[in-house]
Amino acid sequence: MLFTTVFATLLSIASWTPPVAANLRIKADHHSWGGVNYPMLQFFTPQHRDDTIRELVKANVRVIRLFIRPDEQHPDPESELGGFDKSLLDQFDDCLAAIHHLSKGQMKVIVVPHDAHALRGSNDVPCDAYCKKLDGAFLDFYSQDEYRELYKTRLEVFFKHYPSKAFDGRPWGELSEIILGVDLQNEPFSGIWPIPAGESWLCDIANYLKFNVGLDKSNIAVISGGISGPQSIDGIQNFPDTAMECAAIDVIGIHGYFKKENDATAGTPWANMFIPGNTLTARAQGKKGDSKLLLVEEWSYVHSNFGHFYKKEALFDQGNALNYRGIPWLYSHLTTLDEGLTAKVNPLRPSYVSWNALKDVLQRAYSSRSNFDWSKYLPAPETGLSNLTAIPLNPYIPEQSDCTFGCEGHLCDAADGCAPDLLCKNSICQQNSESQPGKTGDRCDSKKVCQEHLRCSNGECQKCSVRPPIQPERRPRKRTIPSQEPPPYDPSARIIANDITASCHSDSLPSLFTLYHKKTLPEHPICLSPPNPPRGQPCASTAHCNANEYCNWGLCTSCASSDACLGARCRSNNKCKTGFCNNFGKCDYPGQKKIISGPGARGKSRNNRVPGVPKGHERGPAKVRDEAMRVNIPGEKAQETGRAGVTA
Repeated sequence: MLFTTVFATLLSIASWTPPVAANLRIKADHHSWGGVNYPMLQFFTPQHRDDTIRELVKANVRVIRLFIRPDEQHPDPESELGGFDKSLLDQFDDCLAAIHHLSKGQMKVIVVPHDAHALRGSNDVPCDAYCKKLDGAFLDFYSQDEYRELYKTRLEVFFKHYPSKAFDGRPWGELSEIILGVDLQNEPFSGIWPIPAGESWLCDIANYLKFNVGLDKSNIAVISGGISGPQSIDGIQNFPDTAMECAAIDVIGIHGYFKKENDATAGTPWANMFIPGNTLTARAQGKKGDSKLLLVEEWSYVHSNFGHFYKKEALFDQGNALNYRGIPWLYSHLTTLDEGLTAKVNPLRPSYVSWNALKDVLQRAYSSRSNFDWSKYLPAPETGLSNLTAIPLNPYIPEQSDCTFGCEGHLCDAADGCAPDLLCKNSICQQNSESQPGKTGDRCDSKKVCQEHLRCSNGECQKCSVRPPIQPERRPRKRTIPSQEPPPYDPSARIIANDITASCHSDSLPSLFTLYHKKTLPEHPICLSPPNPPRGQPCASTAHCNANEYCNWGLCTSCASSDACLGARCRSNNKCKTGFCNNFGKCDYPGQKKIISGPGARGKSRNNRVPGVPKGHERGPAKVRDEAMRVNIPGEKAQETGRAGVTA
């Protein structure tokens, strides 16, 4: 049996080639970036504030998101409606100046002029002047003209009338050298979806900021701010039609909290959500002059049943997935206190090692590529863009983990980046579907081929084994007592396959025969290395292929620039090589769930239901009215907001 395995393995040597680049790797020359949320940075002592900023500069942080809101120790600048405390605005202005000076102009801020949580005293944000006047009916803030005008006054005072003492008396609305963008509000309608009343508030406030306040003239972005709170995988809480179709909104801010699962890393949902060319990313790119930028404005570690020891792993996985998809991001959030079992990260306490993992992905984000052009709002980094052709492996996976890479849910860039029984599809290791052709055990012949890493033998796709790691002759142990020798080498302490710290045996004859003589050859032949150029996985439909491929005569074929594939404009399914033309006239990845919201196509038919409205209440005397309502919602906590899946 061992000789047969050696012979079968030797047959693969002639076909061995270096690993190929990932099919969905971004090659555009636009830069992505990483940043952090630090809600109360302006209230620190100047020394502590500046020390924090210097550490963030070292980590290549490009953007800090700052909040203007009250906390337990500090009031809101608008202590009474229409009345403002200039000293608090001066303090915020000092923070802007410190960031600009210490970063030498390479770092910018996103300003959050108000937090929707302050409207009801939730999420550890005290009840402010608006909240006291609303008296629990917080949706009145969005539906009643009185509150809308009061809020516009707040925005006008902040960005038009306040003279910046640190920037020569200019208003904040002109400070594009330090301000990247302004949120409409932090999580307007937070916890409410579908939005029952006042949805027109979004575009009205966006237009006011852009044209009345004058952000458009200053090249300062208007950001949606995480509408309706944390995003779920299959929902559109952060990008309803109202926001996507509003020309005054420049950036769609997405908030989401995901945790590590048995079949997915904490970053898998982000990798699924931002598949290049899917409904979200293609619609955001849109037509010239009608495009949006996508920003993950809040994400953080979410505690899971795996335990807090996996915090560093989860931090790296999420940042790594967003870097790979080219989506800028902001971690939520940093703290000056003890981290404990929370999601917060302290950048000034080296005893807390979670900052090392976050700092790692921040530095990688600095040179990451993006399909979206941010140069209007943020200058290109001083160093060049990354030319990485392989996905960085996570160096923060604990030793007690069952797998370091290649397991279900892990990122991959080729078939040999996953366990032999998994399929690398859309850059994620995943289980083969029942209909997926060419998997282990399937019948094969000259017309029905196996998956690229499997061999066809005796008319069947055969099992294969990962390339074995080189085992050390002796694993050194530390002495526990100086007078005693360290314990002897434990033969059972072997390096397992897929260990990130391991080195693999090559295909050389001496290496293979060494394995043979040691009787350590794997039970099955070593999996085939990816061919270069790639042959393409077998398929029966385009749903069996990567998102940027189509099924062509039984093999997945990469789309050419002239092909109508993901993101191409279309009028019908038969115009798309992917076989699916979505509701927004773009070729999309097949098999995704259609999400219909608002009046749109569904509203044109009297026989169809209206989203969010009970049956029988769509029209007539029982129609649900667009009126103010009193809603009490429990305080928001960081928790998972969806299971891994593909967002349409």
